[in-house]
Amino acid sequence: MANAQEMDTTFVVNEQGQTIGVIHEKGTVPVIPQQQQTNDQIQVPPAQQANPAFGYDSTEFYMGMINKYTESGNKTRRIGKGMMLGGGIGAGLGLILFAIGAQEGSCDTDAYGNETCQVKSDGLAATGVIVMITGASVFGAGTIVKLIGSSKIRRAIRYEDRLQKYKMKQQYSMKLRFDPLIDPINKKAGANLAMEF
Repeated sequence: MANAQEMDTTFVVNEQGQTIGVIHEKGTVPVIPQQQQTNDQIQVPPAQQANPAFGYDSTEFYMGMINKYTESGNKTRRIGKGMMLGGGIGAGLGLILFAIGAQEGSCDTDAYGNETCQVKSDGLAATGVIVMITGASVFGAGTIVKLIGSSKIRRAIRYEDRLQKYKMKQQYSMKLRFDPLIDPINKKAGANLAMEF
């Protein structure tokens, strides 16, 4: 902390140059509570730190994108597989219900001459059709969701390929630095050219 005085007023300034306290009486030092710094103030991610010669390092960016799309793709694929399984079971169950409900009424005579009849169940057939259509729809939606998850995983693979190319480019690149030289005392000007392999 730095202190500066102006007439009878003392200003307390923090490391960033911000005024954080004012004292109107000379000779007293304020007790200023320290502000809690957030993680953003304490630590800057490597992706945001500039390489002084060549700008930003993109490795952290590519790794973040790979992790994001891989995690999202796997989650979406898992949801799609569950929907496909549930839809397939629902469609099969609906088909069975429809088959049972669609049977015609039939009468059977037993050995003693007693006749037993089964009544046709239109409600069961209608329920079977509804369950079958719903199951097929969920199966189709699950297929689409699984395809979306697969495309996210393919995008992660593309970012992984870009990261590998970026690393190769970094490894086998030639760095060129140009520094101008000005000597006003001897009235000379020039330049330094440096190459790094």
